[in-house]
Amino acid sequence: MGRRGKEKTGFTKMKNVKNQITNECHNPPQKPQDYDIRRKRRKWLETRNLIAVRWLLFTAYCLIPISYCLQSGCCGYSTRSLLPGYIKKIHIKIFDNQTIKTGLDETATQATIDAFRSGSGLRIVDEKQADIIIEGTVSDYNKEPYVYTGALNITQYKITVKFSVRCIDQIKNSVFWEGDVAEWATYTTNEDDGIKAAIQKTAEKLVTTILTNW
Repeated sequence: MGRRGKEKTGFTKMKNVKNQITNECHNPPQKPQDYDIRRKRRKWLETRNLIAVRWLLFTAYCLIPISYCLQSGCCGYSTRSLLPGYIKKIHIKIFDNQTIKTGLDETATQATIDAFRSGSGLRIVDEKQADIIIEGTVSDYNKEPYVYTGALNITQYKITVKFSVRCIDQIKNSVFWEGDVAEWATYTTNEDDGIKAAIQKTAEKLVTTILTNW
């Protein structure tokens, strides 16, 4: 090889070395540690985004039914604003008892008073001062086995109570609402607890029924 060939070869090698150095400066080799950090960060971001999407879907799933209930007045006790404006005071007469179970009339009367006091916004007053009057009867009481063991032994009973009620509008001298409401509850050892729970649920259902009647 001549002098010019050696110079050309040397020049080419120097150029290649220069290009290699330039490439390394602009694109340094990635260390395994750097790659792991970036991979973990990317995975964390994906997880965070997934959680955010799920939370939004969950919120929408919960809020839509709640919003509907608030607008339609179907969630639990309704407010007095669903009644005509002139109805502000109520009187609950002592219930009658048409069942063979004694004491249900007193329990039903007190439960209904408590339910209207806490869930209606109406004021409990004497009969002469009331805008509406509740006349009620415990018309049905039923006790039946609810849960059995493998040996067919009864471990839980179901109690159902029904009220037959008439709500009288004293302002318009007419029947505001009339009908039956019933609810049930269960008990294991104490029947009185089951009776109280069933009567309380029936009374609360009566309040909701009256308040959403019109």
